[in-house]
Amino acid sequence: MHARTASTVVIGVLAALSCLLTAYVVMVPVWVVFIAWASFFAAGGGTSGLTKSLLMSVVGVVVGALVLLAVQPFGGSAWSVAVAVGLGAAILVALSAVKGFEFTPAGFLGFASLFGVVSAGGGGVLDPVSFTHPVVQVVIALILGTLFGLASGVIGAALTAKSPAAVAAS
Repeated sequence: MHARTASTVVIGVLAALSCLLTAYVVMVPVWVVFIAWASFFAAGGGTSGLTKSLLMSVVGVVVGALVLLAVQPFGGSAWSVAVAVGLGAAILVALSAVKGFEFTPAGFLGFASLFGVVSAGGGGVLDPVSFTHPVVQVVIALILGTLFGLASGVIGAALTAKSPAAVAAS
């Protein structure tokens, strides 16, 4: 099968499955799953992309949670948010100098995903920790998205691999 055709079929089927999975089984924001999936491929895919993307996106969630905590005493004023977000962004960029934390975009995607879930009414970082806690929801969605990325790469590659007989004939 041609690589583009394989990717089209595999990603289409897995995208539909991810919607059903997040609607009925693991109820996390599907848009965060898609963000992690895209980040996985942007980081190069494969096990390297998995490690780079997932690690840094979770770090982005942690930094985002710290930023949200830092603005609480100031009532979330525009100035406190601006300063805290600026410091959080600087931390994400500074971390790129540390081995394993080089894929800065994933950090910003994790950070933004947490802010999006909280802004959409998904609770706050000071809520009791449970499956519905925004940090838990985002981290689970990031893991799922990365796994969907890995699965789509592996299945797509398997569909494009030539059989030994086809290789011998060419």
